[in-house]
Amino acid sequence: LSDFLSGLGLDHVRYLRGYANVIRRAKEITANDETDQVAEVAIETSGHCAMRENGYVDDGTYTAVKIIGLLARSKAAGTGSLLENIAGLEEMEYDREFRLNIADGFLETTSSIFQLIVEAVLTEQCESNDDWTVDTDNLEGVRVRLCSGGFFMLRQSLHDPVISLQIESVSEDVARENVLRPLVRMFKKYDLLEYGSLEKE
Repeated sequence: LSDFLSGLGLDHVRYLRGYANVIRRAKEITANDETDQVAEVAIETSGHCAMRENGYVDDGTYTAVKIIGLLARSKAAGTGSLLENIAGLEEMEYDREFRLNIADGFLETTSSIFQLIVEAVLTEQCESNDDWTVDTDNLEGVRVRLCSGGFFMLRQSLHDPVISLQIESVSEDVARENVLRPLVRMFKKYDLLEYGSLEKE
């Protein structure tokens, strides 16, 4: 997505999940007089979208109308369909999210296990795994870029005894070999971490 937006002459600012967080960050960027940056759009992973011209109101109807207007103008001008306009957006073949439960159901246990996992990823795995590079431009959890293409991210839920794992990779085989298997080996030392779903992949 960052490469696609950069190709359009736009800057992609990643931020915390949650539409309220994203909107707040967009307002901060636009209000900063020390830069000439303006955040025209604040859009969250789930699809919540707010535009500066609409006062950063989270308004799906407004966004839909804007898209319909763009499509109408594109058709009238003969400049291509929506799919043609986003043809340069590369998507990974493998895109999965896993929710790893903590067996005792306690948030304290979740936090403890998550911190141990983060330390292991940062100090052991990234040093020994040639395909893993820590993404330092990340604000929550731990995000690792894959040299083979894609990334994976581990995050702790704020409200549930769950650690989420998101993986994007060039293929299922690469994800299995370069992400899932190394993580399963690492997770075996945590008795209360339920990672069986990873072994089924």
